Amino acid sequence: MSVIRHLFSFFCLVAFCTNALAQTYVSMELGGHYGRDLSFINTSNDRASICDEFINPLFASVPGCTDPNPGEGDQWVVDFDRATGVTASFAIGRQITRLIRTELEYLFHSSGYKQVADVASGTGTDADKLNLEVVLAREHLGDISSHSLMLNSYASLTTRRYGPWIPYVGAGVGASRISTFYGFTWYRNRNPNAIGAGEGLPNAEEIRNNLAGTISAGSAVLTDVVLSWQLMVGLDYMISRRTSVGLKLRRVDFLSFEPGKLVSDPLRSHVPNNRRDGSEPVYSYTRTSDLETFSAALVMRYHL
Repeated sequence: MSVIRHLFSFFCLVAFCTNALAQTYVSMELGGHYGRDLSFINTSNDRASICDEFINPLFASVPGCTDPNPGEGDQWVVDFDRATGVTASFAIGRQITRLIRTELEYLFHSSGYKQVADVASGTGTDADKLNLEVVLAREHLGDISSHSLMLNSYASLTTRRYGPWIPYVGAGVGASRISTFYGFTWYRNRNPNAIGAGEGLPNAEEIRNNLAGTISAGSAVLTDVVLSWQLMVGLDYMISRRTSVGLKLRRVDFLSFEPGKLVSDPLRSHVPNNRRDGSEPVYSYTRTSDLETFSAALVMRYHL
């Protein structure tokens, strides 16, 4: 009897494992997407150019040039046009019921922005720089790529018993590592007489001569990890009992991309500090409007 019980238990375990394995699937996806227009909102701890000791040796006598919290209330905005790109994914999932399944998905996006855009607007001292000194202010954006790990759930709207076509809807949430190249270049007027900075100061001519023709520039590969979520709708066609092919439409939303510091080097054609002793290092921060992509892709799914 003991042997019979062990054999029975063994066969039950085999049957359970076989059934569990049969409910597991893997899927692969390849397609394209487009990303919406994107705005980069930039802030900096820089001061007005007349507060730069390299430009104005008499900065300490100018009201506001030694105030705390430099750059407070200043920002500039750059707008980039929509872009297209590639979407790919790999997922492993499990069929929970005849209609419900869940999966863990690796999702990749690469959006080909690769654009150069003029600064659209500025506030505070950044507006003064754009209006009184700068003749050309451009920002450079490379491709934006994201690597996401998503947890998804799907609900089939019918089952195979009604035919080989199975429509479904789904939703997912996860984390995405986003990276892109970003840079900026601001050129100041070469003609000192065309610069309005320093108006009314006793050494206005010195300030304008020091400022004329200077360049502020910086670039870096920026990265950030953000929360993301997605909505999906698709249609599968069962080409065998275990294999299906289909079309999936998906919308992915990423929270605002907010990477770390970006250093302006050179800053007005000198080292990135406002003081000759190396104090008051200058850097900027950038963040974007929320990122969204809309994709269409071919999907192949195989049930193990």
